[in-house]
Amino acid sequence: MRARFTPGWFRRLLDAGVARLARLMLHVFFREIGMSGLDYIPAGVPLVFVANHNNSVVDAVLLLALPGARPRMLAKSTLFSHPVMGPLLALAGALPVYRRRDPGVDVALNLETFARCRAALAAGGQIALFPEGTSHSQERGLPIKNGAARIVLETEALHGPLGLRIIPVGLAYEAKERFRSRVWVRVGQSLDPAAELAAYRHEPKTAVRALTARIAAALESATAGPERRGRALEALPTALSRPLRLAHRIVTLPVFVVGCALNWIPYRIPGWLSDALSRTPDEPATYKLLAGLVAFPLFWAAEAALVAKWAGPAWGLAVALLAPATGYAALRFHEEARPEAGLLGLRR
Repeated sequence: MRARFTPGWFRRLLDAGVARLARLMLHVFFREIGMSGLDYIPAGVPLVFVANHNNSVVDAVLLLALPGARPRMLAKSTLFSHPVMGPLLALAGALPVYRRRDPGVDVALNLETFARCRAALAAGGQIALFPEGTSHSQERGLPIKNGAARIVLETEALHGPLGLRIIPVGLAYEAKERFRSRVWVRVGQSLDPAAELAAYRHEPKTAVRALTARIAAALESATAGPERRGRALEALPTALSRPLRLAHRIVTLPVFVVGCALNWIPYRIPGWLSDALSRTPDEPATYKLLAGLVAFPLFWAAEAALVAKWAGPAWGLAVALLAPATGYAALRFHEEARPEAGLLGLRR
């Protein structure tokens, strides 16, 4: 399954929808999302986002949700055949990367992927990739590969001058495997590849190595203790005074009960699946995120259908609307009551 770069209004509409879906998923999964350095993202020029890669698919979702960004994600080709990830990657217009370590993969197809990256950038678009090449749990980053530098220099040499910029992004997790933990995103200063481009026409390999080294240094700076502050991805509710919090809890207690009743099983399923399937520390969050994306809508639809059959379509519609709203309200209710615990004291 190969995703294709689709220009025009329909692609822009899809990109906006993907960004909203990504932000919704992140706001449910994380308790707090802090961002800094967003002013470093320039407008009106092609952009190549590069980020550290410590939390598998969750890293990509964070880049898709980044304000000011509408990137084509580069993802390993094996994900495109995944029953859940495949359709999501196609929706996001992602581009496949063919890795030697993956069985049965023809790395020569990367030439086509590079050409599609150049076409997207030449049209004023954006791409995003993880130059370490694989998700990992090491404290220090892995040596980065030269794909980002090659794409940038080849694009400017063939289609420039474009004013293309490279944007380093540092991602830091409080507890990357845990539901309702915190994450911080730090955008570093953009890189202008003009110096390497001047050398690229005469010494392409030397220029690629030089730009790769600069990207590595910028990425190391962005990931060296990303700031535990910065504005949230979206505005959070203002904190209430103690009396108002008490009154708020009393009034919303019935919502909490309804939310737990309608969402308890789909809430637990991602944790169960993650415990059963995860083999490395960078897998649990991905399993939880993807399982939740499937489990919650399926259970809400099943609950609404059962109620509609027993009590009529109007009640079924009411359940379909109440299930997601009361579920999130119940989550926030319990976090306000016991900030140190997960829902009902259970961490997922």
